[in-house]
Amino acid sequence: MFRTVLVPLDGSELAERALPYAVSLAKPGRAKVVLVRVALPPAPVILDGATLEHDQAEAIDEAEQYVAGVAEKLRTVVPVETSVRYGRAAAGIIESINQDTPDAVVMATHGRTGLAHLLVGSVAEAVIADSSVPVFTIYAQPGELPAPPFDPTEARVVVPLDGSDFAEAALPTVVDLIGTGGELVLVTVVEPPQQLLPDEFGNVLAYLDQQDESLTREARGYLAGVQTKILEKYPRARISTEVCVGTAAAGVIVAAADRVADLVVMASHGRTGVRRAVFGSVTGTVLREGSTPVLVVHPRATSQPTAARQPIDERMAIHF
Repeated sequence: MFRTVLVPLDGSELAERALPYAVSLAKPGRAKVVLVRVALPPAPVILDGATLEHDQAEAIDEAEQYVAGVAEKLRTVVPVETSVRYGRAAAGIIESINQDTPDAVVMATHGRTGLAHLLVGSVAEAVIADSSVPVFTIYAQPGELPAPPFDPTEARVVVPLDGSDFAEAALPTVVDLIGTGGELVLVTVVEPPQQLLPDEFGNVLAYLDQQDESLTREARGYLAGVQTKILEKYPRARISTEVCVGTAAAGVIVAAADRVADLVVMASHGRTGVRRAVFGSVTGTVLREGSTPVLVVHPRATSQPTAARQPIDERMAIHF
């Protein structure tokens, strides 16, 4: 269970849509919620910066009044603390994470895509990249009604796996979150074969449908093995498995929709910006294009480094 949940706010209704989820995550363990607002005044009108100190004080005062007002509404439900930082949003949130040491961050994301996303960036993705704790993101789009928060002790949670220790490192966080009341859905995605498999003489060893069947069977066996290991440690856990065929991110998004999942929990290396654009990130794509809330876990923060086991088949790799 979480003891402290940090919620970054920017004064907008969209950002406040993260609050019901934070309360839902905090209540089972009677955790406190820390509301964070990063204050940054507009560029000074006078070039010599004569009004800078006044503008800074005004921005901080406005931010303090805002979080105090939000906290007052929440204190009847959960313990609340407030924090105001000065500077740029992502850097201020990371500073709060390092100093307040929460167990998780809950924040809204607009899910920007395309060139604008690459150039302007996303505060949520920047926080995910540098956070030392899991980051829970919910989708907040103007004009759309917010989805009701779920009870984590009764949640259906999709966890994409690719056969690697890295991906499996997200599992302890999930089990701790849902306990024995929720349902854990283990998912892997098999990329469909693109060509016939010949031997050294050019004879066909396996046709496309045969390769597809073999990969799917191997993936099911892998998931069954993971399920067995979890049940050995948590005998009362509710677990199901699913193998999807297609591209990695699309498979995860479809699996979450088909299972009517409350949450997707994914491991991530935390790539952002140009690195993410060049190397690709399934986690980033699910964040931007999916509609199910996503909890991103950095395995480096939740487990000791180990020799990474490679995916059981390159075509089964989700490449987080």
